[in-house]
Amino acid sequence: MLRFILLVLFIAILYAEENSTKNYRWFDDGNLNRNFKVFYKTVKKDNTLLCKERLDITKLESLMEELPSNPDKKEEIENLATKMLFKYIDIRNSGCYSPQRFFTKEEFLRPSAKDYKKIVTNPILDRLEFALNRYKKIKRSGGWQKITAKDTPYLYPGKVYEEIPAIKERLYMEGYYHGVLDENGTFTSDLKKSVIDFQLHHGLKPDGVIGPLTLEAMNVSVDDKIKKILINIERFRWFLDENDFFVFVDIPGFFLEVVDKNGSIFDSKVVVGRKSRPTPMMRHNISYAVLNPYWRAPKTIIKEDILPKLKKGNFERLKRQGIIASTDIYGKNRVNFEDIEWEYFDENSLPFYFLQKPGPHNFLGYLKLMFPNRFDVYLHDTNHRDLFKYTFRALSSGCIRMEKPLELFHLLINKNRKLTYRDIFDIIWRQKTKKIGFKKKIPVYLIYMTTYVDEKRECYFYRDIYGYDKRMMKKIRWRSDG
Repeated sequence: MLRFILLVLFIAILYAEENSTKNYRWFDDGNLNRNFKVFYKTVKKDNTLLCKERLDITKLESLMEELPSNPDKKEEIENLATKMLFKYIDIRNSGCYSPQRFFTKEEFLRPSAKDYKKIVTNPILDRLEFALNRYKKIKRSGGWQKITAKDTPYLYPGKVYEEIPAIKERLYMEGYYHGVLDENGTFTSDLKKSVIDFQLHHGLKPDGVIGPLTLEAMNVSVDDKIKKILINIERFRWFLDENDFFVFVDIPGFFLEVVDKNGSIFDSKVVVGRKSRPTPMMRHNISYAVLNPYWRAPKTIIKEDILPKLKKGNFERLKRQGIIASTDIYGKNRVNFEDIEWEYFDENSLPFYFLQKPGPHNFLGYLKLMFPNRFDVYLHDTNHRDLFKYTFRALSSGCIRMEKPLELFHLLINKNRKLTYRDIFDIIWRQKTKKIGFKKKIPVYLIYMTTYVDEKRECYFYRDIYGYDKRMMKKIRWRSDG
């Protein structure tokens, strides 16, 4: 239904442009036509907007009431409806607010604005809107009650607890528990499966034990989940573009996927920036890859890690890591750590690059995918593959480490040119650094999505690792209807 409505609106735009009129054609023979009725109904029912009051719906409705007795209101309705349509398209495509309202310039890189003539669709956004309607329906049915663990902070399968009946009802309301709702307090194996399912959908360790974190997630109200979905819709709209093939990184979800017009075609676990060095939000374009890369230390790591060690004379630790200092970016003109008076330098005055040679111990592993940006953030392989076994993976210095980097590279490069796995490994085995450009750049989205809906329309809620949800919750003026 949504796609039909958007199609009707697009046809209305084309009709108005072809007739070179100032306004849309909202009337036929003096009566409001089908285009107007579809548009009005769409705006009225759209519950994804955080700033619906900006659309002057009340004023439009007032003019509609006056129209039968005052035909002169026709021109006023045409003017207001046309203005409303353009504003609606802008909000649907770009969000209600500017990111600057909530975030610093170190936390996001917003792409340049585009003047769209139609509403842009995206499968990730469409599925979020589906989840919003689902949770609105749960709210209308009464939602769920808060659960308090009275005697122990941990509830284990196989034992009896007085909280179990309330927990079964709580999980039933959200669709995780499908058993009998009764007063039996036994933590059964069926209930354990439901708890594990709940944990998997909330970024928690799926052990089937109801501990403080699981209970905290259960006690998030349906109202707060609705708000969470809404602010994720808002954040995604800031970076929305017309792409039918792109790489999507969910920062707090710790995963990456490749999306085409048919849905997700590839996924991988990732490691993202820790809270003190967050991965910035952005939409960019992957322009080239580097196999067997040198690792070049960014300013943050030079300032916080390398330079303090140099000033303390802790050279051996850096050498064991394969770190070198060079006056050129390729490591050809190296300098000895012992020959420099490091205390006279800071991260801005250093005339050196700090590099790590390619190889199995390189921090970047065997590959990096580049989309040059002012944060010096990119996607790369890693020599610390043990990190992917953890549920919580906000552990890097800002860049995104991938569990399946070569598989992703193989998929992306073959959108541009033919390159087999054997070709890729031949380059790696030669241990020579090689830059490979993409003839057609690949869009990449790095977005902070604490709510995500997969192709099966299952909704996932992730921890607010950087506190961005909390920040936005405080600054948005919420309407009484959520």
